[in-house]
Amino acid sequence: MFNRFLSVKQQEWLQEFERFSATEVAPYADEWDLAEAIPAHVVQKLAQNGWLGGLAKPENGGLGFDATTFGLLNMAIGAGSGSLTGLLNVHSMMLKTIEEWGTQDQKQRFLASLVKGEIIGAFAQTEVSAGGDSKNLSTQFTDSGDGLSVNGQKSWITFAQIADLFLVFGKYQGLDTAVLVPKDTPGLTITAKKNMLGFKSAYLAVLDFNDCRIPKINIVGKPGFGQNLISNSALDYGRISVAWAALGIQQAALAASAHRANSRATFGTLLADQGIIRGYLAEMSSSLLASQLICLSATKTKEAKDEDALVQILQAKLFASHEAGIAAAKAVQIHGGHGCEEKNGISRLYRDAKILQVVEGSNELQKMLIGKEVCNRYSYTQ
Repeated sequence: MFNRFLSVKQQEWLQEFERFSATEVAPYADEWDLAEAIPAHVVQKLAQNGWLGGLAKPENGGLGFDATTFGLLNMAIGAGSGSLTGLLNVHSMMLKTIEEWGTQDQKQRFLASLVKGEIIGAFAQTEVSAGGDSKNLSTQFTDSGDGLSVNGQKSWITFAQIADLFLVFGKYQGLDTAVLVPKDTPGLTITAKKNMLGFKSAYLAVLDFNDCRIPKINIVGKPGFGQNLISNSALDYGRISVAWAALGIQQAALAASAHRANSRATFGTLLADQGIIRGYLAEMSSSLLASQLICLSATKTKEAKDEDALVQILQAKLFASHEAGIAAAKAVQIHGGHGCEEKNGISRLYRDAKILQVVEGSNELQKMLIGKEVCNRYSYTQ
């Protein structure tokens, strides 16, 4: 039923994405999870396929993906590995930021390489004391000669261990500002973040900036653009990535659970013949369809540049990631002890689903933002 809402081209892309995920991702995802690393050749294949630059405009060398096609890519890859969608997420946010807000010099220096996947970009906003509260970042950019000095720390930065270029958010003269910092900048220390609950192979890291000197031409947009314009614009794509990756996790949890139900017997009957298990599967299937439709509505609204796009993207991220957590928990119950083993893909789905409820603004933050919009929409004067 979901495919009837897609164009012929989108259906073709989805088939290609799913083939790649089934052959190049899903069979190895548990191995990557245990190793806390994804082989370089997998990233290279995504680049060779053009998918790392998929969102870029054709005139910039990209494939010109619309928001829905980008979502389909994250859904297909997410069914194989939640961690790998982290790369699609942060790299695409960097790419779209430079394409939409970068100066001509920044585009000449970085955009083509990002589109081709020759360099990897990462989004460095989160701090230990300022996760979703991005207006109170402690990272500082100060004048130093004819350039800027960067000081501060960023934590839990996705794919930072292998990234070549960071979009760093902080304060410059009291204004929210975003700057580009290459990985080889003196004073930048990158420390791997290991033993996370989920997204174990997403190359998370801590970034320490100790008097890192960068030229002022690395400021993206203007001072004051950091949060309200640049970050919020990029996060549209980050949240689309998360929401659709959650669809992939729901799909994988449902498929694995149905297979288990059809092959595992207890008390003399197949799980598939037991009412409570059928109930779980019915709930998982219904929630998946609802999540698909809300995600599709959000991306279609984004493509139409509708004023409702922001809140719909927030709603899609909130709903789909919440339902992914419930679906993964049911999958663990259906698999029993087998589903609790670390080497088992069900355990990985459960852990990755929880991460999706935290990244790109926790679900609690999504509720705050959505609730504010609802209050504004239904406000009235007595």
